Amino acid sequence: MKRRQFLAGSAVATASGIAASAGGGSTTLDAASRASVVLHDKRITMDPAVAQRLAGNGAQIIPLTDDPVRMWRSEVGELLKQPDTRLFGVTLWADYLIVRGLAAESRRHVRHERHDAEAGTFTWLIA
Repeated sequence: MKRRQFLAGSAVATASGIAASAGGGSTTLDAASRASVVLHDKRITMDPAVAQRLAGNGAQIIPLTDDPVRMWRSEVGELLKQPDTRLFGVTLWADYLIVRGLAAESRRHVRHERHDAEAGTFTWLIA
């Protein structure tokens, strides 16, 4: 599959339809390809081919727990808090807000965000 086909098809395609942004600025695919960690809400089904591609790029996929704050402060959180970690997320709005706030405490900020209104999901990159 060529990059252009992948962009046209889906970037972080979930069963609920998170589509790649083909417009100007950062695309979801570009953001995902720069990630070293993917924080994925287990309530959102990620296409296995996309998960495999992200893992193939060296990204570690971590399922989001029910309590993002506790997760951020746990052993897994040590990885999330490292300054060189580029954190990509596929989450719901509320979890995105929590993780964004926790990252800001470490002076890390959102570099990409995209909302899929139909699916009610967000994709984002924090670096």
